[in-house]
Amino acid sequence: MKIALVVHDLHNHGGHSAYARILADAFARRHEVTVFANRCEQPADACWQFQRVRAVRANAVMTVRSFPLGLRFQRRLLSKYDIRHVQGYCGGNPNVVTAHICVAAYLDSLRGVSWRHRVALQLMANAESRFYRRYQGRVIAVSSKTARELREFYDVAGSIDVIPHGVDAARFNGDGQDQRVTVRRQLGIEDHETMILYVGDLTKSHVYLKELAQAAPWATLVIVTYSQAYRWKSGNVRILASTRELAPYYGAADAFVFPTTYDAFGMVLLEAMASGLPVFASDRAGAAELIQPERDGFVFALDHWVEATIAGLRNLATLRAVGDEARKTARRHDWSKVVREVEQVYFNVAARGVLAPEATVGAYGY
Repeated sequence: MKIALVVHDLHNHGGHSAYARILADAFARRHEVTVFANRCEQPADACWQFQRVRAVRANAVMTVRSFPLGLRFQRRLLSKYDIRHVQGYCGGNPNVVTAHICVAAYLDSLRGVSWRHRVALQLMANAESRFYRRYQGRVIAVSSKTARELREFYDVAGSIDVIPHGVDAARFNGDGQDQRVTVRRQLGIEDHETMILYVGDLTKSHVYLKELAQAAPWATLVIVTYSQAYRWKSGNVRILASTRELAPYYGAADAFVFPTTYDAFGMVLLEAMASGLPVFASDRAGAAELIQPERDGFVFALDHWVEATIAGLRNLATLRAVGDEARKTARRHDWSKVVREVEQVYFNVAARGVLAPEATVGAYGY
């Protein structure tokens, strides 16, 4: 098959971009694959091709706004591909789309954000809604949560294939006692002390993380984030800049917390589980669907997440057993499983000749 993977940017970190990169690498072994993106980190030994799509890079909103316009100039080339797989709404005339988020649902979950941020998200949600209401191709959702949101907010009536994200179990395996010692020494945490880890955006979690740190002075909360807002200082909190090298931090921690107010999936949950960590997630994370509560992790509603998490963290013997089960669960969700399931969607689409109407240029409406 000739496969076109369309994504705003392609690199090896960050949800939908990492997803597209993994699919490109895997499918290029047996199909003809081209990545359509504005920016692309293409390895020298990549077996897939790169086709640049023009976009305005003034800011993230402008990139999203202008990308469909740039993609329109590629429509003749795109029409030659059997599969045109876009990551979210990117424009073009896709016949497969992976929903990595439902923007309307995310907007509905937000509290206390600036009006500019809210207006920008509303415009994006409006465009996404128009796209899905017209779209007739196959939809892949990264969680059952996302599938429900597409139906609720965008009236998607057709079938939706739920294919959760995967994890690189070889990379995130929790091994490396030396790394544990090194990381803890760098952070000033003794080996016998409890280290709790959070990785992600503070916008969606800072309230609950602050409450957790205050309620657990006997533990050190380590936060790895790109967020500049919502940071705070406390004797038992370490806030570190975001990094691609997360495995050492998973290996150094005793538990992983994820009190998100919204995540369509949350890859870091699977990474932590693969590393053998007991995870304490909110029920707002799509990846929480993969957790069997109190067996390989914990899932709590946000209104009592802090209290329930504190109670769970005090039982270290139970946590070790839960972490062992978490590792087993994560290994059943290796990326190879995702590749097989997505490829089956491709075969079904190619067999039926499913097409989709071309997305309207300037559909973001601003």
